[in-house]
Formats: sequence, structure tokens, C-alpha cells
Amino acid sequence: MAFESFKLEIGPPSTELLEVARQELRETPEVRAAAVEELRKLLAAATDLNFPDDEEFLLIFLRPTKFYPESALKLMRNIAEFNKTYKDSLHNLMPADVQNVFVNADIINVLTNRDQKGRRIMVVNMGETWDPKVVSEEQIFRVLYTIHKLAVLEEATQINGVVVIYDFKGMGMKHVKSMSPGGAKRLLTFIQEASPLRVKGIHFINQPMIFSMVWTLFKPFVQDKLNKRMFFHGDKLSKLHEHVHKDCLPSNYGGSLPALTYGGKEWYPVAENHLDFIKKFNSCGFK
Repeated sequence: MAFESFKLEIGPPSTELLEVARQELRETPEVRAAAVEELRKLLAAATDLNFPDDEEFLLIFLRPTKFYPESALKLMRNIAEFNKTYKDSLHNLMPADVQNVFVNADIINVLTNRDQKGRRIMVVNMGETWDPKVVSEEQIFRVLYTIHKLAVLEEATQINGVVVIYDFKGMGMKHVKSMSPGGAKRLLTFIQEASPLRVKGIHFINQPMIFSMVWTLFKPFVQDKLNKRMFFHGDKLSKLHEHVHKDCLPSNYGGSLPALTYGGKEWYPVAENHLDFIKKFNSCGFK
């Protein structure tokens, strides 16, 4: 797929996708209509929260909570709390604020194709392409946070979820020293409590010996549900392929697709195409 043709998939879900939603998320037209109505009532009663209440937007929070309105409201409250806690980093964060990291740092990439289960694939390079003197741990998180706002725009991604590949090839002590318990807590609180994305798998590859030092930062904050979705493959990419099939991966990761020829610089313009939605998402939180 030529990168120029890469756009977010904004269209309505296909019949096949709605069947996945029915099986995995309890989604039917009747359940959806009732849940949207109930969540609107709960939001109206939650006088300290500020969230848009159009159906399209509410689905972002109802799908990951399997259409239980009380659970969706709890997710919204968690998001408001997270945004308040990390206000200095995240308040009114726009793509232009992290454009430099998107464009100039080859750290985070989103593949143009999905995996065999229709999930978005994101790759985070935490080793040789990351210069901690140029890009801080916080800046990486700000990019991840920006990407998730774009991902939730896609109904296919709301339903199928995402997988993340963390590549530690070339990691050294300078990288380890640039990570902190606070940064680990922020990332894992976000993934587990304050993100509407369905994270279906986190895969660690090419970890060097010193990765154990990194893992001691993260392990205290990993809850049981996420722990079951974390996989450590080292340099055994065949293990990765058991979860993300070879024909969905570029040759960089032992896959049968061509090697990556694109990165953040090529897909950053997608973020600029959806500024209205990002502003809408930024408006969410406590009043």
C-alpha cells in the first residue's frame, strides 16, 4: 500500500465487523440504543464531568466497556482524573505540539495494514533509533497519547483493538537511565484505566540483558488483565508470529511484507486532517 493512500478508516463498520462487535462486545442495535440513552442520562447527572454526548462519541467509551453504561461512565471519570493528574503534559495537547517527535524521531510507527484479526499495529522503538538527549520519556508519551485520539476515530479499531510491539534492539544504559518509575506509572495507568482503546496484546522483542532493569520499573504497575496480554519474545520472532501473523508484518520483523519505507514523517499529516476531533477530545474532563 502506498503511504499516500493511508487515511483513517472513518466509514461505518461493515457487516462482518458488526458481527465481531455482537460476539465480543454485546453490540446489537437494541443494546446500543439503550446504552447510549442510559449513558446520556448518567452524564447529565454527573455535573462535574464535561463530555460530548452525541452517539458517535459515546460509542468510543461504550465499546471497550461492552455497552455497560456505568462502566463507560467510570472510564470517562478515569480519563478526566488522568487528564487532571497530568495536566501539565496533556492539557489542550495538539499534534503540532509533538510534530518534531513525529517527524524527526524514528521512534513510533503505525503500520498501514492491520493484523489478521483486523487490529491496528503500532511499533515503538525503545533502542537504537531513540536518542534520549533529544526526545524525553514524556515526549514519547505525548506522541502515544496523540495517536490514541486518532485511533479511537476508527470504528474498526474501536471494535478490533490494537496490538503494540516494543522493539528494544540497541537499548543501552542511556535509555534505561532516561526511564522513570513515574513515567512507567503514567503509561500503565493510561493503558489500563484511562484509554478507551482495547489493547489486545503488547509484545516485547529484542530485549537485551539490561531490559530486566526496565521491567522492574514497570512490573509493580501491571494489573493481572494486562499481564496476560504481555508477551516477551527476545529475538525469537517466530514467537511474535504466533500472535501477529508473518503476512501482516514487514520484513523488519520477520514478516513477508516489504521492509518499512515510511514512518511518523509520512503519517503525521493524518493527525492534521482531524484537528476538530482532537479539539473535541481535548474538551473532555472535569468542568
